[in-house]
Amino acid sequence: MNARRALLVALALLVRPVPLAALEDDERQPLHIEADAVELDERQAQSLYVGNVDVRQGSMRILADEVLVHHRPDRRPSKIVAVGNPARYSQRVEGEPNEVRGRAQRMEYDAERDEIAFIDQAVLTQGQDSFSSDRIVYHRASARVRAGASAQGRERVKIVIHPEPAPGDR
Repeated sequence: MNARRALLVALALLVRPVPLAALEDDERQPLHIEADAVELDERQAQSLYVGNVDVRQGSMRILADEVLVHHRPDRRPSKIVAVGNPARYSQRVEGEPNEVRGRAQRMEYDAERDEIAFIDQAVLTQGQDSFSSDRIVYHRASARVRAGASAQGRERVKIVIHPEPAPGDR
């Protein structure tokens, strides 16, 4: 079973770790942010970016209408909250040909936990395979994904797994 299929089977079962590790070098890269406007608050150690926001760090990219970044004392982000209609995320994955793509009305990245939460109309895809839910949480360090209905309970988890072509079908 290849890594992509193993990932999606694990997501379906939601019981075992999945091989979805971002490129190791990404978090050591500089953070690049572009927006139509910015408001910096040194006292609160946060910055708010508004309008066509484009956040990049290594192979990771977030596109959103608005992004709030909470900064650590060393200026690295401790938390990033992206809001959009939808906000979009993409990142290359170690050893995989297809990058992981996500979208949701709200995304929250917690650097301390190394966790990304996709909230409200969340969809996560890799290649042709996908799953959707009200809430999807991806813990990068342990390579675990949890998905399920939010407090509103509007949507069940939905998963689409495409079979790999047989060796003779390629």
